[in-house]
Amino acid sequence: MFKSNALLNRDSGLSKVLAETRELVRQASQLLRQPAVDTFLGRKTQEPFPEHKKN
Repeated sequence: MFKSNALLNRDSGLSKVLAETRELVRQASQLLRQPAVDTFLGRKTQEPFPEHKKN
């Protein structure tokens, strides 16, 4: 019976590549969960909204 662990133990290079790939996928997954960055430089989010004056 073939066991995949036997292949990984025999070929440490493959094991190293798989570990690096898993880490990259984990990092990419975390990055994709973050909200998109607002890149509009003129946006003034720190100032309150102007009040509408009624006549």
